[in-house]
Amino acid sequence: MIKVFYGKKGTGKTKQMLETANSIVRESNGAVVYIDDSNELMMKLSHRIRFINILDYPVYGSDAFLGFICGVASQNYDIETIFIDGLTYIVHQDAESLKKFFDGIAKISAEHNADFYISINGDEENVPEFIRPYI
Repeated sequence: MIKVFYGKKGTGKTKQMLETANSIVRESNGAVVYIDDSNELMMKLSHRIRFINILDYPVYGSDAFLGFICGVASQNYDIETIFIDGLTYIVHQDAESLKKFFDGIAKISAEHNADFYISINGDEENVPEFIRPYI
């Protein structure tokens, strides 16, 4: 399953992601991972959530980030949920250019039974067609 929180900055996407992550980890038997581009939210997340600051790793662009996610998923087969907060900030690309990335995480989700929750900053009126099914 892939769920996208799409909207302009300041519309509460990160708050929804935090609440969802903390709720899921209480009921999860597997691992929950939260990927962000700062340490700001680390203390607001349950200590049971594996927090990753992507800036600690030399990952540039959506192809490299997809490879990073593959590495995370392959090193721990117990991962049930991966949160990605601010995808376009992390990969430094606009949402329209992320079709290949979404195809990749859809494959990971289906083959490894992992759920993805992703926040993307953008105008709700101009959501790319390949992202619409996930909103």
